[in-house]
Amino acid sequence: MVAALVGCAASGCSGDGPTEPETASISELFGNQLFKADGTPVGVGVLENSAVIGIYFASPGCPACGGFTPILVDAFNELREDGRSFEVVLVSPGISDPSLFEYMVDSQMPWLAVSSEGNKASFLLDHYGIRWVPTLLLIDSDGKTISKTGREEVVRDGTAAYDAWLATSGRG
Repeated sequence: MVAALVGCAASGCSGDGPTEPETASISELFGNQLFKADGTPVGVGVLENSAVIGIYFASPGCPACGGFTPILVDAFNELREDGRSFEVVLVSPGISDPSLFEYMVDSQMPWLAVSSEGNKASFLLDHYGIRWVPTLLLIDSDGKTISKTGREEVVRDGTAAYDAWLATSGRG
């Protein structure tokens, strides 16, 4: 599955985007533990009061991810500096956790990640029907899908995309 995702990213896939899954709780989606770029574990409870949570599906070998990640890092940092309730969780299946953390550090990702060595990364790919990377999907703290086209929205609208996400979530 991961090779197909990277292959799609490199060749510029088209077709259907993520599917609309059933709403799931934060712990059902991510398990009990997330990780910082330095490998420090963090309880999933840090997401429970977030108005908007981005699930960022990306891979270290993906050229398109390399182009989008700095844009997302800038938007994330700007939103957080403005006091906005926004979190991002990286999902990068098929690599070891040390490689995941190295990828996060090298890309200056200030957010959290799902362990690539458990089953949650694959579960999230399947749950949302992710077919290519990079994909940025947005949910609220109840696990309700806000947007399946976050990447395009961030590229087009920058941090202004957050206001639309917040309005869609019913919290704005």
